[in-house]
Amino acid sequence: MSEQSLKPGWKMVKFGEVVKNANLVERDPEANGVERIVGLEHIDPENLHVRRWNSVVDGTSFTRKFVPGQTLFGKRRAYQRKVAYAEFEGICSGDILTFEPKNRKVLLPELLPFICQSDAFFDHALDTSAGSLSPRTSWTALKDFEFSLPPLDEQKRIAEILWAADEAVESWNSCQSSLQRLIESVVEETAKNARDKGWAFKALGDVATVERGKFSHRPRNLPQFYGGPYPFAQTGDVHRAKGFIRDFEYTLTDEGKHYSKSFPSGTILITIAAVIGATAITEAETWATDSVVGIVPGDEINVYFLEYFLRTQRHYLENVAATQTAQKNINLQILRPLQVPVPPLAVQESIVQKIAKIQAQIDLLESHLASCRGLIKSTTNGMGAIHV
Repeated sequence: MSEQSLKPGWKMVKFGEVVKNANLVERDPEANGVERIVGLEHIDPENLHVRRWNSVVDGTSFTRKFVPGQTLFGKRRAYQRKVAYAEFEGICSGDILTFEPKNRKVLLPELLPFICQSDAFFDHALDTSAGSLSPRTSWTALKDFEFSLPPLDEQKRIAEILWAADEAVESWNSCQSSLQRLIESVVEETAKNARDKGWAFKALGDVATVERGKFSHRPRNLPQFYGGPYPFAQTGDVHRAKGFIRDFEYTLTDEGKHYSKSFPSGTILITIAAVIGATAITEAETWATDSVVGIVPGDEINVYFLEYFLRTQRHYLENVAATQTAQKNINLQILRPLQVPVPPLAVQESIVQKIAKIQAQIDLLESHLASCRGLIKSTTNGMGAIHV
């Protein structure tokens, strides 16, 4: 973007000209009343609100202090897009930079986190990161980022729009979580009723065929295996799916499918490595890798009922059943004995209809969320931020 193409009153500035890296130090937080410690693991990607932290009383070696109104930026693995707006004071990891405007009459602190969330800022952070396992950018590199700065009254208007959209996102996220809990309560009630009414509990392996996908050829990344007409489900595809799996990062050729295993339409796919317990239902014959298990329900269990039930087991599979070596994983010996309530089919179908109505509301909220996130993204990027 050239100076000539800027809107009236806007100007090109370097990040370091209007923002400072506060870098406050607090060596005795407990004695000085600072209670919270924030690490990178407490900042969620593309979410400005910090909802989790550790306690100072548990001890810390960190000394970097942040205060309300500062913007926290994760300089390690910038591709994770971790930016937060400090709403309380605390101590943070050395991998978090703490930004604030040099002059509030030039840059509003309320606008700063959105500038840091822009695609251009992250591109600059990634381009200037160094290191292989844990690439990091630096303040020295980030301060050269160049972007277009609106006049103060325009900043105020933009910030109000963005924070209103953020508030809507927070509200709809909360509604989604409540509805998800409602689905879990419906399934839990089913399990309780199953005990009270004497309905059967059966092992998953007794009500469904449970088999692991595969891709046996090594190396598995030869180009002649991919780009054909056959859908190939991997962990990420299942994780991203919303109920049904429809999008695949890769498809297989005739040669590629020879080394994999397929499952019919109506199969529940569940992930068993790295991402544990994500589920999705196939709508066509689908090939799957060995980090995915295919569950083909038998005649006595409704596929949608079983998929809803398995969703509610994700926490158990992730935190109780999964073994952890290099990465978390579960296996068929854990899945097949998993106890599943098996009410009469008519009852299963009634429960499915009830949950489907709740799910429809969740999907509607998701469309609102997508619109709001799109507004935030387009407005943020529309400020004309560029990197050089």
